[in-house]
Order: sequence, then structure tokens, then C-alpha cells
Amino acid sequence: MRRSFAAASLLAAAFTAAPALAQDAFPVTIAHVFGETVIEQKPERILTISWMSQEAIIALGETPIAMQRQGWGGNAEGYLPWTIEALEARGEALPPVFDGGSGLPFEQILGYAPDLIFAPYSGFSEDDYERLSAIAPTVAYRDAPFTAEWRYVVETAGRVLGKSEEAAELLAAVDAQLAGYREQYPVLEGATFIFGSGSTGEDGNIGVYIPADPRVGLLSDLGLVPADALYDLPTDAYAQPISLEQLGTLEADVFAAWYTTQEDLDTILANPLFARWEPIAEGRFVPAVGASYGMALSAPSLLSIPWVMDRFVPELAAALEE
Repeated sequence: MRRSFAAASLLAAAFTAAPALAQDAFPVTIAHVFGETVIEQKPERILTISWMSQEAIIALGETPIAMQRQGWGGNAEGYLPWTIEALEARGEALPPVFDGGSGLPFEQILGYAPDLIFAPYSGFSEDDYERLSAIAPTVAYRDAPFTAEWRYVVETAGRVLGKSEEAAELLAAVDAQLAGYREQYPVLEGATFIFGSGSTGEDGNIGVYIPADPRVGLLSDLGLVPADALYDLPTDAYAQPISLEQLGTLEADVFAAWYTTQEDLDTILANPLFARWEPIAEGRFVPAVGASYGMALSAPSLLSIPWVMDRFVPELAAALEE
């Protein structure tokens, strides 16, 4: 995928540590939904769970001893393309991966002998948290499952590694990139949007993400505004079903959604209830087709944002100019 010079420079910055930066003092206490985790000293054997966690650790110059396999969006072995690029850029081998789709493999995790389990964007239960904490100090998610804002993940990684200043500098570099997009594409500023979950509509619904979801946060970073209807959704899950028959009641300047395959996209486009929804009928629709493309937008990070935005932002701006 082609990248701009700015994006390539950001990637390079993310792969190199800055030894001149001050290190945080330990111990560090991280509050989360299940209580607090105290990290007595800088961890050396970090195991990561779920999305975004490993990217934050890698971008800050460390390599997990193991990380959860990314079956959707990753290659056959379960590695995301921007993770591969980051580690290859500094000449490091890919760490082993473990499955977690049908439940965490606690014995396997124990076998890696981690001294920290890092999962600020995840969704495991309190019982699972207790089992993980018996293995190593565990940083769980802050509030609801799978809703952590990507900056929070980076900031938390900075704290657990004693690299808060470096994390802040990397975040500032991404913010500068996002600001550049807003300047280049002023049509983004103030436009309302809904982000969808790639539903085919075969069950009579599409899925849309609530305002706390990181996908919604990423578009907000570009200057867009979540549609009012999103604030009326339940918050018990990060994606909520919307009946196709109710789509006409939802107002938005643009609709973006990921689709695993072109066949999935073709299926929803063939549904007349979807096709006549105003954003679709008027061409204000940005489908992200392909698992890696969809995953990059679903798991924004210091690594995935440079990887995807040179493609996504122009498509988004073109749809708004329809």
C-alpha cells in the first residue's frame, strides 16, 4: 500500500526508541474495571491480549513475549500486516501467538511466564481476570469491553513501560498527521457520520458502532461528528443492530463500514431497504472491503493509522463531496 512521506516518517519514528527521554518511576498503579493493578518495576516479559495492545507495546520499542492471534485481518499465522512491518523494520522476529477466540488458553499463557499481561482493549470476564492475575499482574480494560479509545491504550502502555514521555511524543506525531488530513480535506470538518460493522443484512439488520467505540473515535479525530442517532443507542455492546426498515430514520452525511469480502458488500447493496437509504442512494458511502483494511480501521493504533489512512481519508472525502 502506498504511503505518504509523513506517514512513512511516523512509522519510522514509532519503531525507534528515544533514549534521551525521561523514564517514569515505578511502582505504577493502573486502575481498570476490575480494580487496580500495581506494577512494581519495568516489565520485561509482556504478554498482550486482544487488539491494539501489541501495537502500543511494539511502537514504544518493546516486543511482547507472546500475543493473541489475529485471525481476522491477519495472515495465515495470525499476524497483522502493520505488526509485521514494524518488527521487520527493526530486525526482530515475530513473537509466538496464541488463540483466544473460544476462551483464553490459561495454561499456555502460564507457560510463557509473563511478568505483565497487557489488555487495556479487551473483553474478558472478571473470572478470567482473576485467573490471569494469578499468572501475572494484569491490566484489564478501563470501562466497558472493547471500547477503550486508542490513545488511552498508548498512554497506558507508556505508563506500564515507564515511557510516558515517549508515548506522548508518538501521539503528538499521529495527531499532527490527522490534523494534516483535516487541513487537506476541509469537507471532513463537521460532517456527520455512522460507522457500520459490515453486516450483510440477511438477518434484517445492520450493525452500527456506539460513540465510545474506537472506530467512531477515529473518524471524530478527522473532524467528523457522530450522528445524533448514535447517542440514542444502548451501550451494553459496542455494536448495536439497527433494523433495515428503520434506516430511513437515521440521518448522516456519510456512512462508512467494513466488509470482509466483496460478496458481503454486494449482498447488502442488493437489499432495497439498504440501497434506498439516503447516504447509500446518494453515493455518500465508504465501504472498506477486505479484512486487513477493516481491521486497520477497527483497531486504530500508532501502527495501523499510518498504514491505512492514506487510502481511507481520500475515499471518505470523495464521498462527502458527492
